[in-house]
Amino acid sequence: MRTYLFLQGPHGSFFRELGLALQRAGHRVLRVNICGGDVVDWHSREAVWYQGRTTDWSGWIGDLMRREGVTDLLAFGDWRPLHREAILVAKLRNIRVWAFEEGYLRPHYITMEEGGVNGNSMLPHSPALLRDLAESHPAPPSPVAVQNPLSARVWKAIAYYAGTIFLRPFFPCFRTHRPQSAVSEVWGWFLRVLTRRTWERRSAESVREIYRSRAPYFLFPLQLDSDSQVRRYSPFSGMKEAIAHVLTSFAHSAPKSMHLLIRNHPLDNGLINYRRYIRRFSHACGLEGRVHFVESGRAALMMDRSEGMVVLNSTIGISGLQRGIPVYCVGTSIYAVRGLASSQEEQDLDDFWSNPQKPCPETLRHFEKVLKCRTLINGNFYTEEGVRLA
Repeated sequence: MRTYLFLQGPHGSFFRELGLALQRAGHRVLRVNICGGDVVDWHSREAVWYQGRTTDWSGWIGDLMRREGVTDLLAFGDWRPLHREAILVAKLRNIRVWAFEEGYLRPHYITMEEGGVNGNSMLPHSPALLRDLAESHPAPPSPVAVQNPLSARVWKAIAYYAGTIFLRPFFPCFRTHRPQSAVSEVWGWFLRVLTRRTWERRSAESVREIYRSRAPYFLFPLQLDSDSQVRRYSPFSGMKEAIAHVLTSFAHSAPKSMHLLIRNHPLDNGLINYRRYIRRFSHACGLEGRVHFVESGRAALMMDRSEGMVVLNSTIGISGLQRGIPVYCVGTSIYAVRGLASSQEEQDLDDFWSNPQKPCPETLRHFEKVLKCRTLINGNFYTEEGVRLA
């Protein structure tokens, strides 16, 4: 029998259902709730509330691991400050760490890796090692298709934030790992919903304009400013700094006939006015008429019509590789491998605008097979069918 300790999970019931499954298999399950949103997602007797200061967390969680004989630690996102401290303590005690994240490949998958995900992943970073590892595994089965509508995720996030706000008196020392408070994020989303028709119409007009012009363009999809991939696994403090870096390079080195299409993340909360920032920075760089910002639109079509794509390290980069287009990573990424996506180690971004490199199909096949065999689970975090399948 093993003892599993759950920290914060994805919004919704996924971690609770996984805990119940482990209990049915004869294991012990513990859960630590750090804020009111955690209580909404998991409010059964296995849950212990941590209401202390962040400075006391590492000692408290270490004592809990020792007292309860914890053998396995599970967390969604290994980069959150409290998770990171708990993981360091767990590894020192030879406790197995299981990190969860959204699927490296989408749709129909979630990610689970032992030790860490994304920048902490133990996946190989050379074509030869990928090939050897891929050849050591049988062909993975095809995933069962499962619907994962955005609305399911949004409603679970609303419930989580409501719990965080209304149960705040019970967690007076809690500080979110995100750059904005729960109240600010809810307010941002409220304004986004109110203005949705306006920005969707404006985006559709911008997309039609660039398609009609037949101008060649590179695609730059933004990531959430709160994403750890931006703040921990890239050289930037946030998305505005990343945008400035890409626009400066584009102005300096891209062919004068080339355009840049910047697409916002569909889950952005609107608290940063990217449209205004991009317009003004583009003006400062002398890029009037060559940079286009859209809030929505079919990402697949944008990729297919592009000359290539620049990303920090988002999984949309893998989608670009699967479509055979050149991809450049300006951050740390599991797919910044020779023969897949270009990165600073082998090519400057200034050079990429004129000399984009397409991915190697063989290396991509090996990479996808390794992901499916070593890191991916069929299902999703947010729908009843997806949770049951996983």
